[in-house]
Amino acid sequence: MRVFEIEKIIEKEFPPETAYEWDNVGLLLGRHDAEISKVLVALDVTPETAEEAKACGAELILAHHPILFGGTKRITDESEEGKMLLDLVENRICVYAAHTNCDVGVRGLNTYLAALFELSEVEYLDENGLGRIGNIKKAVTLADFAEEVKRKLRTPHVRAGGDLTRLVRRVAVGSGACADSIPRALSKGADVMLTADMKYHEMLNAVHSGICVLDAGHYPTEAVVTDIFGKLLEGKGLEVVKSKEADVFKYL
Repeated sequence: MRVFEIEKIIEKEFPPETAYEWDNVGLLLGRHDAEISKVLVALDVTPETAEEAKACGAELILAHHPILFGGTKRITDESEEGKMLLDLVENRICVYAAHTNCDVGVRGLNTYLAALFELSEVEYLDENGLGRIGNIKKAVTLADFAEEVKRKLRTPHVRAGGDLTRLVRRVAVGSGACADSIPRALSKGADVMLTADMKYHEMLNAVHSGICVLDAGHYPTEAVVTDIFGKLLEGKGLEVVKSKEADVFKYL
C-alpha cells in the first residue's frame, strides 16, 4: 500500500480535525506516495524506535505521540532529535502520528480502557470526547481496584490518592495526563479517576474534593494504543509489528 492509502484508513477512524488545536497529527515525515509493506506501531518515536524500524524493515512508524513539537527550526546532527530524523529520512522511514484524535475516538484509547475494565453504562467524561466514565460490576476497595489496574495495565506500580479501604464502583478513565478532567469526573459521580502524571497539589486537591485517584503512569495507560493500531491495520495486506519499547520509568 502507499502512505496515502494508509492515511485514509487511519483518518476514517481518527479524523485529524478532532485532534486538539495544539496537537501535531498526521503524516509528519515522508512522502504520501511512498510504498509501505511493513508498519511498526509504537507509543513514541525515539532513537530506539527508529533503530527498531530499521532492524525489522518497516517503512512506516505509526505512533501515538507526535514528533516535531515546540517549533523546531533546524534539523541537524547537533541534537538527538535531529540525528534521529536524519536517520529516518536517510532510511526512507515515514512517520505518522494519531494522538489526541485517537484519545477522543469512538474506538480510540479511552474507549479501549473503558472496555478493558469492563465498565458498563459508559459515557464520555468530557464534552470533547476525552475520557470515559462508567461502572464496574461490583464495588471493591480502592486497594483491590488498584491491584486490578496493575494487573490489566501490566505495571508493577500505581500511586493512589484517597482512602484505600473506600469502596469504589463508578470509575472514570483518562489516558495519559488527564488531571484537568477530575472535576468533571467528580461532578458525574465518580468514586475514582484512573489517569497519569498527577502533580502533588493536583492529587491533594482531588482527595480533598472527595474523589480517589489512581495514577498508573503515562506509559501504562497509553501503551495499549499499539493494540488499537494493530487492529485498525489488520487484514489490509500489511505486516504490522508492535514495538518492544518499554516504560522510560524504572521501578526500584
